[in-house]
Amino acid sequence: MPQVATPTQTLLAPQLSLLDSLTESERPLLRPGRPTLLTFLRGTWCSSCQTFVQRLVPLHETLQARGVDLVGVVCQGRHWVRSWLNLNPLPFPLLVDEQRAAAKAFDVYKALGLDGIHIARPATFLIDGEGRVLWRYVGDHKDDRPADEGLLAALERLP
Repeated sequence: MPQVATPTQTLLAPQLSLLDSLTESERPLLRPGRPTLLTFLRGTWCSSCQTFVQRLVPLHETLQARGVDLVGVVCQGRHWVRSWLNLNPLPFPLLVDEQRAAAKAFDVYKALGLDGIHIARPATFLIDGEGRVLWRYVGDHKDDRPADEGLLAALERLP
């Protein structure tokens, strides 16, 4: 069963910067004062993650209209991510977590499993402009992602 945060929990998102593989520059996960929908991907090689990312593309416009940033994080080498993005451009940033610092800080790092090593569990967080985690969805397996309706309902938690 996936883990979903209750509204009474006060979780603060770690303040980290990761590499944007397209610009080769460090970029903060969260922009001050801007809510963010942050999603962790197992890798660009993961077909379940690719499907989820394609589901997020049309949601990106809805999020932008509401003033919410959409950011993806992938635990993989920058050259692989850049190569994948060159073939599959996205309207939102896909940041590289080569050292797994973000995955560990958000407690979604998976060191070893039957389906991969040193990857992030599929997870999505809604973080308000003050850095508070308002909602989280941490999947149990590679195909366990929130439904579109769940993502849209999570947006209602924003002030």
